[in-house]
Amino acid sequence: MYHIPISFTNAIAAVTLVLQISCFAGTGVGQERQSVERWDTFELELKGPTTGNPYIDVEFEAEFSKGSKSVTVPGFYDGEGVFKIRFSPDEVGEWSYITKSGASDLNGQTGAFDCKEAVGDNHGPVKIVNTHYFEYADGEPVYLVGTTAYQWTSVKQSVQEKTVETLATSPFNKIRMCVFPKSYSYGNDTEPWQYPFESKSDFEKPNVEFFQNLDQRVRELRDLGIQADVILFHPYDRWGYQEMGAENNARYVRYLIARLSAYRNVWWSLANEWDIPRIKDAIDWEGIGTLLQKEDPHQRLRGIHNWYYSESHFYDHSQPWVTHVSAQTFFFFNAIPWREKYGKPLMFDEMRYEGDVASSWGNMSAVEMTSYFWKAGLSGGYGTHGDTFRNDSDSETEVRWWAKGGTLPGKSPDRIAFFREIMEQAPVTKMSPRLVKLSSKPIPDEIPDRMDRSILNELNNNVFVFSEEGVHYLAYTQDAGQAIELDLPPGKKYRFEVFDTWNMKRVSEKVVDGGEFKFTTEIPYTAIRLVSL
Repeated sequence: MYHIPISFTNAIAAVTLVLQISCFAGTGVGQERQSVERWDTFELELKGPTTGNPYIDVEFEAEFSKGSKSVTVPGFYDGEGVFKIRFSPDEVGEWSYITKSGASDLNGQTGAFDCKEAVGDNHGPVKIVNTHYFEYADGEPVYLVGTTAYQWTSVKQSVQEKTVETLATSPFNKIRMCVFPKSYSYGNDTEPWQYPFESKSDFEKPNVEFFQNLDQRVRELRDLGIQADVILFHPYDRWGYQEMGAENNARYVRYLIARLSAYRNVWWSLANEWDIPRIKDAIDWEGIGTLLQKEDPHQRLRGIHNWYYSESHFYDHSQPWVTHVSAQTFFFFNAIPWREKYGKPLMFDEMRYEGDVASSWGNMSAVEMTSYFWKAGLSGGYGTHGDTFRNDSDSETEVRWWAKGGTLPGKSPDRIAFFREIMEQAPVTKMSPRLVKLSSKPIPDEIPDRMDRSILNELNNNVFVFSEEGVHYLAYTQDAGQAIELDLPPGKKYRFEVFDTWNMKRVSEKVVDGGEFKFTTEIPYTAIRLVSL
């Protein structure tokens, strides 16, 4: 069984209110005023024109107001003459709205609803705090532990259902996921359950059934307390979605803003591996990022993910539309300089995967995957998991979690759950990382794409320390016989614990005095914790 904290399991039972209002908008005589929780989703549904192509021809929005505050929210066409607007109120009180459209049926509709205080596990969207960290909008702590299932919403429904079931009992509270289906090896040669557009070569008519399913899956993730890091574009494509052209790209992104932005668990990832040559110059990344920054009414978090592992492949994360560093890398020895350079949260969004495929990015052991989480976390960043083992979620097709979801045959999730528990007990947003470098080799300024893996492993073999000085200390190293030295403020006592991170247990505990502290590990993959008393 996974080690699931109480607050984590409560999220599984969360029920979120979504209001659907017919074309009779507003509150009539004797009609009860609609209400919605703060940070939940208010949904307005109206009937409108069906002639021509409503996706392109009809512009539709609403202005939501509360006192002097107003927010303009785009609407979208949802098929069969139905138009919708979704809005997530961030303040308690009465909100009113008025719709605007060149279509008479959609113009000038007015109404109001009450926004009530959030209850239960609704803590609002995740926000950035103290430059490098996250918490919920209401100030509730959150420690993000990610996983990857790229095209899980594009595969057959039975596998999608199994993915939701698996996530419900997993330690993961963030998932990287593509909108578009994926074409690749290791079982990724199947067709999607539905195509995103009505015609494979016509990108001007979305297949609403495909996107309604995406809506549903994002809501299910929200109700499980899982952040949906929605990847807009990727290069593993045989259907032409990477070559839709600038106009269709912008229209598609605006459509997703209208459909998904009101769900508080949504993040935007512009790309998986933006700099692979066949996609690098095909898409205006700066234009798309700026569009999201300017037009997303809910200002969800925004990142862009790179190819290979060195900083030379990074996008320029100093751009104002980028809210956090989304990096494919396992160079934990560079984490502190990257934190200082970009001044944003550092997400190790792809740090190789546990599994057994031939490719080196996908054949890590569970021991390595678990160790990577400790190194990422104690570097002041956030790690992300993946699993490339073939799983048992479907008897007809090849399903591997990293691509299609399903089930998790790997052995690292239990250990990642243990790691998450330790981090959730720490004052993470007040802590700072320190690297005690063990290798005599200098860290190169430029690291080639295919650098000798043994050198990288040596550079990554360090003592990782993460602390709020005088209050809470965590340290981790992968080798037995390694000394961990700390300078604890004197005049205080500390509870000192030693953890076997692979076997997920505390192996010793005692009280120590402040001052010079030294401990030599007796087993590999040891973490220690000191907390002031």
